[in-house]
Amino acid sequence: MNKQMALFLAHSAELETEAQERYEELAESMREHRNIPVADFFRRMVDEAGRHLEEVAELAADMTLPDLKAWEFDWPDAEAPETTSYEALHYRMSLRQAMQLALDNERAARAYYSDYADNCEDVETAEVARSFAAEESSHVAELERLMAEQPADHPHLWEEDDDPHMPE
Repeated sequence: MNKQMALFLAHSAELETEAQERYEELAESMREHRNIPVADFFRRMVDEAGRHLEEVAELAADMTLPDLKAWEFDWPDAEAPETTSYEALHYRMSLRQAMQLALDNERAARAYYSDYADNCEDVETAEVARSFAAEESSHVAELERLMAEQPADHPHLWEEDDDPHMPE
């Protein structure tokens, strides 16, 4: 068994699982706030991460992947590269802003896979990592195209309509 490939696929599975779970949470939150276009977009991203997970599962079908603990994953930051920060979310965010979050995630995943390929000693694993980076590049291009079709955001998009209620 190729240990480096198994380790890479374990990381890839976790990366996509984290992305899928976070997008699911974001979609539910936006739906609760009746921000349906953004909820639907995040739902689309859930499906995209699911397709990536299927790809990883196919590649790992004949392997036993290492069972890594949360602290054993080697990410560039605290969370997996394609995981949206909760702090970046706002219930009144526009579709353009949601796309920007996803675009940032896709770029981070692309950088992760490219870096993995560049620093991997195993040729086969590096080749798979490069193909994953190329796939992320295609998602970047698609999101950039979709964002170009979106209208500019209103400058006061996140301003509240009502003053905060301050009990006396």
